[in-house]
Amino acid sequence: MNWKAEAKGKSFYFLITLTLCVSTTATEVSNYFDTQGPSFSLEPPSRIEFLNTVGNTVSCIAHGNPVPIVQWLDKENNPITSISKVQHIFTNGSLHFPPFAAEEFRQDVHWAIYRCSASNSVGTIISRDVVVKAVVYQHYEPEVQNPGGFIGSNVLIKCNIPSFVKEYVTVTSWLQEPNFNIYPSLEGDGKNHMLPTGELLLYNITRDDSQKIYRCRTHHKLTQDSKVSSNVGKIQLTEMRELVPPIMNEKKMSLLARVGDPLVLACVAYANPKPTYRWHITRSSNEESMQHMIATGRAKIKDGTLIISAITKSDDGVFYCTVTNSEGSETLEVKLSVSSPLSAILQPRVQTVNLGQTADLICSTSGFPKQQVLWFKDGKTLRSGARVRHLSTEHIRITSIVKEDKGMYQCILKNDLESSQCSAELRLGEVAPQLLYKFIEQTMQPGPSVSLKCSASGNPTPKIVWHLDGFPLPNNDRLMIGQYVTTFGDVISHVNISAVKSEDGGEYECKATSRAGAVTHSARLNIYGMPYIRHMPKISAVAGKVFTLKCPVAGYPIENVFIEKDGIRLPSNM
Repeated sequence: MNWKAEAKGKSFYFLITLTLCVSTTATEVSNYFDTQGPSFSLEPPSRIEFLNTVGNTVSCIAHGNPVPIVQWLDKENNPITSISKVQHIFTNGSLHFPPFAAEEFRQDVHWAIYRCSASNSVGTIISRDVVVKAVVYQHYEPEVQNPGGFIGSNVLIKCNIPSFVKEYVTVTSWLQEPNFNIYPSLEGDGKNHMLPTGELLLYNITRDDSQKIYRCRTHHKLTQDSKVSSNVGKIQLTEMRELVPPIMNEKKMSLLARVGDPLVLACVAYANPKPTYRWHITRSSNEESMQHMIATGRAKIKDGTLIISAITKSDDGVFYCTVTNSEGSETLEVKLSVSSPLSAILQPRVQTVNLGQTADLICSTSGFPKQQVLWFKDGKTLRSGARVRHLSTEHIRITSIVKEDKGMYQCILKNDLESSQCSAELRLGEVAPQLLYKFIEQTMQPGPSVSLKCSASGNPTPKIVWHLDGFPLPNNDRLMIGQYVTTFGDVISHVNISAVKSEDGGEYECKATSRAGAVTHSARLNIYGMPYIRHMPKISAVAGKVFTLKCPVAGYPIENVFIEKDGIRLPSNM
């Protein structure tokens, strides 16, 4: 097939060799736009504790499409960076604290709250708070007390742990020398009862009990070391026959227990004669009395010790033990706070809403105590207003949806012990691409530079491709294509041509495409110069279908363009 272009009385013939032109398939376009908001496949734990001599690494892994960028933030949501010998951020997103000397301790780094964020083009999510606490090792020695008591009374022996390590050290067992081990249990063996809290309770002591000696064995959860007290404890038996009203070393206690855990509350007083014990409870709700707990077998009282097999939420309250003998009475007050693990589920996890419509997000929470339910959008506090309303602490409604509403939403449930979060993605209903800006036809002399611009919006964000006279743009060093997406999801694309030549002229077309549709715009770029016909690839046609040919001609002005087939000018008939 021959093409012919004429200018100022001269004719130019070009023989075009045609090759196959391959177009992008619908499947490839669909995959390009198949996005997914970030979610954590490995969220860091609520608390990280480690020894300064060991260090630690905290991992944070997220997935999504495109692959999310993981970043660590401080308590004020400012990005943190690596600090030589103190804090490193690995390329895989892990936060590393190398071992350090005691004098290198930094409170802003080693005793701080962090968050992990994951971001991609859909939006941003943040992890729960991560409390990091580096502990400088200090030598400690457990010490056993020497309590006093009367024959027939109960005695509580304590293992004192220094306050600077008490948070990390637990009493695991007691040793009645030479080789009798006593371990924690609900009821003990009748004489010896090691409480889950670590104390050793001896019932109905005798003169023989005062001859026995005891040591406590402890475990440090960070060093994993076990240590036995170097001193021994021994009951100081009181031989006096004088009468003594009940005396307690501690009259008020506060305990924290989780739902399902057992609970043992020892009520011990120094008294003569041997006292009697009475337990009662006050709660915010009158769901169950102490008598009912005992009658149903959920609780029992053993010589003044209250034993509950499994804590329930209703046990949150104040327990009282009143100790009485002929000389008087004394009361122990135990405030019990009951908790259960926090959990948040945000529904629907993914929803698609058209512009102008309404979206509801419901955060179903469990666990207690729950002190705060916080809402975030793309990692920042969600601002309420005329369109974004809190119907309750756990229900958000967004009316008259606009483009800026799409993204990642989170509800974060917090209390003094922990936090939990869940995320959901709000997508906009598909909107066919629309051109916001279109380049215009231009006529110019060769030499200067020129820039052609198209801008488009839509959902999903469209992709802009360029053609010249219906074919891909030629590949040369003077022509550059740039494309980027704004924060509002609009795509902007430029074609920049430096030092234009007449052969750069022709009909330029920008085409904005997404799975929701496509829109095109075309206009001519006229460059003064002699006629020029560009090479074009081979074109395939299907019999019985409409086939369109556009002559890729440049130069300006062009008076006539002819298409010939087998030496005959087309069209031969209409």
